[in-house]
Amino acid sequence: MRPPVGITLGDPAGIGPEIIIKALQRIPHRNLLLIGPDEVLKRESEQLKVPLPPVALYDTGPVGDYQYGQVQKNCGVAALQALEAGAALLKQNRISALVTAPVSKTALRLAGFRFPGQTEFLAHRLHARRYAMLAWSPQFRVIFVTIHLPLARVARQITSARVREKIILLNEYLQLEGFEQPVIGVLALNPHADEFSLGEERRIRQAIIQARRKNIRAEGPLPADSIFVNLDRFHGFVAMYHDQAMIPAKLLARGAGVNVTLGLSRIRTSPLHGVAFDIAGQHRADPGSMLTAIRLALKLSARL
Repeated sequence: MRPPVGITLGDPAGIGPEIIIKALQRIPHRNLLLIGPDEVLKRESEQLKVPLPPVALYDTGPVGDYQYGQVQKNCGVAALQALEAGAALLKQNRISALVTAPVSKTALRLAGFRFPGQTEFLAHRLHARRYAMLAWSPQFRVIFVTIHLPLARVARQITSARVREKIILLNEYLQLEGFEQPVIGVLALNPHADEFSLGEERRIRQAIIQARRKNIRAEGPLPADSIFVNLDRFHGFVAMYHDQAMIPAKLLARGAGVNVTLGLSRIRTSPLHGVAFDIAGQHRADPGSMLTAIRLALKLSARL
C-alpha cells in the first residue's frame, strides 16, 4: 500500500486545524496522516462540534495554553515541531506527500525558525538544489523566479540561469499533470515587456531560447498586464516576482488556490492563504483551499 499523505496542523492559533477538520469531512480517502498536537485536534473538534475523522495521527506533543488569533511562541514551537516531523517523514518515505497548513512566520521566528518560509525550510531539509513555488488552480498555474524577496532586489536576481531553471521545473511539473507538450508563457519583468528594461528582458529572452533548445515550448517575454486574459493559450506561466502573478492567481482561484513546491522530488502542497488570525476561532473559515491542496497531493503522489 502506498504511504499516506501527511498533513501538518500549522499554527494552533490560526485557522489550520479548523480547515483541516472541515476538509476531511468531505474526503472519503483515508490514506492520510495528521501531523501535530493531539490536544489541538481534540480542542478544535469540540469547538466545531464535529467528530474527528478516522485518520491516523502523528502526535508531536503538548502545546500548552494558547489564544486564537494571536502570535504566541508556544504555537510557533508547535507549528515548527509539526513541520520538522513532516519533513523527516517525507525524507524517510513514510509519507508519500506533505500538505502544510498555514503558519505565522512571526511565531516561527520566536521559536527559533531561521528560514523565509516553509518552502525554503523543506528545500533545505530535503537537499533540493533547485526548487520553486507554484501557485495552482484548476485554470491557472504559475511558477515564480523569486519568492520572498523585497521588490528592490528582484531585478538583480533575474538571470538567464534562474529563469531557465524555472521554465524547466514548470515543464516537468506540467508533464506530471498529464500535459505531454505544455506551452509556457514567460512574463517580462518590466511594463510593456521591454520599454523600461535595463537588460532584464534580454536575460529572460536568452533563457527562453535555451529552454527551446531542450524542446520546451516557451514563449515570451510577455507583458504581465495583458497575458492573464489569454489563459487558454498557455498551460502555465513563469512570473518574475511574487505579486506579479500571485494577485491574479488568487483572484482567479476563487478560494481554491494551492501552493505546490516544485523540485523537492516529492509532493508538497499547501493552501494559498495564511493563518487568518482575524477569523481564527470563529468557525467560519472556508476549507476550500485546504480541500483542494489535499486532493491535489493525493492525485500527484499517485503519479510519482
